Formats: sequence, structure tokens, C-alpha cells
Amino acid sequence: PQTGEIRKIWGNPKVVPWDKAWRLGSDEATLLITPVALVFGETTIPAGAYTLYMVPSENGVSKLAFSSNIAKWGIPVDETADVARVNFRKSELPAQLDQLTIAVENTPTGGVIKVSWEKTQFAAEFTVKE
Repeated sequence: PQTGEIRKIWGNPKVVPWDKAWRLGSDEATLLITPVALVFGETTIPAGAYTLYMVPSENGVSKLAFSSNIAKWGIPVDETADVARVNFRKSELPAQLDQLTIAVENTPTGGVIKVSWEKTQFAAEFTVKE
């Protein structure tokens, strides 16, 4: 904002509204290609290509969604093509992050997908299916 105020991201209906499907990125949808099956809790995502989007929630359970509807523009989000939705744990960042950041970090048994922006981070841990 021109006022010098920090831009509000989460919960801002013009940027990322609460409890609605959001394209997880700017313009084109974010594409994840995995050559192996990934397991998020009790949910297995088969090897393949997926559009990622999320449903952030201020007070409820946020979700990371894997859609089979790939190679599309980011909006509108087609929720009918969901392969699965997994819990996306929300936490506060120690410092303001002015740019959307999507990261996949390795762990000994798999990894974690993290989405960070403003003062909030969402994370979903996964293992690689043997």
C-alpha cells in the first residue's frame, strides 16, 4: 500500500481469502510433478503431474489440494478435479516475508511442502511410498 502499511495477504478477499480455493501462485497455476507416490498422513498421491492449490483457513483446518486438471490458468480453481486434499498446518513466521515462497524441503524419509507469505507459513509433511 502507498500508506507504508504492510500489505495484508491472508484473509484479504482481493489477494488470498479465507476458506476459499486459491490458486497457490500468481497467474498460472503451480504445477507439481512427482515421479514417485507421496504419502501425506493417510493419503497417498500417486506419481504424476498435479496442479496445486490451497484452501487457507483462519481458524479451521487449511488444506493443500492436488488436482488432475493441469496446464490451465490459475483461476477459476476447478475443485471437481481434486485427486486429494491434505491438511496444511499453519504457523506464524518470525519475520515478515514480502514475496510468496513455495518450497519443497527434503527429510530423511520424504519431505515437507511449505508455503510462506506475509507472517504465515503452511506446511505439509510427506513420506515417499516404497
